[in-house]
Amino acid sequence: MDVFISVEPPDQPAIAALLQLSDAIAARLYPGAFRQALNPATLSRPDITLFVARDKAGQALGCAALLDLGDGTGELKRMIVDPEHAGQGVGRQLVTAILQSARQRNLRAVLLEVGIRNVEARRLYARAGFRDRGPFGRYEQTPIATFMEIALDEPAG
Repeated sequence: MDVFISVEPPDQPAIAALLQLSDAIAARLYPGAFRQALNPATLSRPDITLFVARDKAGQALGCAALLDLGDGTGELKRMIVDPEHAGQGVGRQLVTAILQSARQRNLRAVLLEVGIRNVEARRLYARAGFRDRGPFGRYEQTPIATFMEIALDEPAG
């Protein structure tokens, strides 16, 4: 499948739909108080870059955000691939684009938080070179969270 990754503004109906899908999946996997809903306005901050994967017809297949943490690191946030397009390399291409952008910005590492039940995402991140680590920034350890990091002097997977 031909997938095209570009940086786009978050205030689009297709992005809102992907974020709602992400929230619905998170609610199913992690019912309770640890989840935080996200909407396009949340992603409109100047320190956040939104990457969107589209097919050749322009349909949004997935998205992910890179938050500049201001300390030489970035955080990969809220990656979602429409389940209809899962297993087709969309997530891998989004991660690759984010890591390439982070390297171009001279970030030294990209961090992320991912739920323990999101086995496919953890596997994808591990294949890309992310390794387990402890909580960072404002995160605290919870029963449903794991944390990963990739040092950007390592080659992308």
